[in-house]
Amino acid sequence: MASRIADEREQRRGLILGLSLAEVLLLLLFLLLLLLGYKVQQSQERAKGAEQREAQLSATLAELKPLQQALVLGGAPDVANIQLLIARLQSVQKLERELAAARDENAELSKQSSLIKSLGLLANERRLSIENTMKRAAEIEPNDPPAVLKRAMDVLDRLGAATVPEQVKPLSQMVAGAEADKKIAELEANNDRLTRERNNLMRSGNGLTYPSCWTTSAGQTEYIFDVTLTDGGLRVKDATPARAHDAAWAMVASFPRGAEINESTFISSTKGLFEWSKQQSCRFYTIIRDATGPTNKVRYKKLRRMVEGSFYPFIAEPTQLPAQDVSPPPPPTPAISSAPVQLFPWLSNPSESR
Repeated sequence: MASRIADEREQRRGLILGLSLAEVLLLLLFLLLLLLGYKVQQSQERAKGAEQREAQLSATLAELKPLQQALVLGGAPDVANIQLLIARLQSVQKLERELAAARDENAELSKQSSLIKSLGLLANERRLSIENTMKRAAEIEPNDPPAVLKRAMDVLDRLGAATVPEQVKPLSQMVAGAEADKKIAELEANNDRLTRERNNLMRSGNGLTYPSCWTTSAGQTEYIFDVTLTDGGLRVKDATPARAHDAAWAMVASFPRGAEINESTFISSTKGLFEWSKQQSCRFYTIIRDATGPTNKVRYKKLRRMVEGSFYPFIAEPTQLPAQDVSPPPPPTPAISSAPVQLFPWLSNPSESR
């Protein structure tokens, strides 16, 4: 067994990758033959291309032989004469191009000449007028005088063909006039606003200091809120629907309309509006309605003073809220004081009604 393993080891010493040396040499020879065949194929293709180019050159020479014979017969047997002939041909082509350009220029001049003749501009006075106009345009814009004439024509198109220089003012005066007109319009608008405010104050006759922030074009007061004073607080609704998109609403915080709210909610929600009115030196007017109970006028006076702290009032007729319960209300507790009860105490004390 050991002798057999030794024989196999001796046999493997003469192998390369499992191949004998002769087999390896045969593979190398085969690869060399493939490479040689590739090179031979490339050489044949180059030789074939050279033959084709030679055939093309031969055909070209055959086509040029008649021209060569004609040149020889015409007295141009050498290369120098041929080059001179080519230069002359190039000169002829250049002259033909210049002649075509001259013809185009001549046609354009002919059109201009016919236009001048049709306008009757051949008279000396008119020709001098045109020359002076062009000189004046060149003084204004030396680089492009026609552009000046075009702008002048555009201005005449805007102002009218019958416009004369005396009717046109310098741009500085026109701008100053426009600014003056704008200022006059602003002053007139302010005057109208002040007149409406004055008329509004004179019409109201209530001795209030500031004009209404909302007025109509006729100077009449527009109200912002319609406030009903109740025993439990206030019920507020918007008084002028036409002012629903007025910028003043942006300064009013959100609070429910038509529902009963307490006075602190109303004051906090309208505080920004009141501050804005003070900055504008005006006041918003509010309709105030009394819906408190007959024996609760102290509450009414307190709520009214609270509203008048931020708004100018318009006192409407007392109103009654819709009944919430069908059962009759309990009888009022008799007052301990023997003084007569005043249903409208603010009428007896004008200072508190303000």
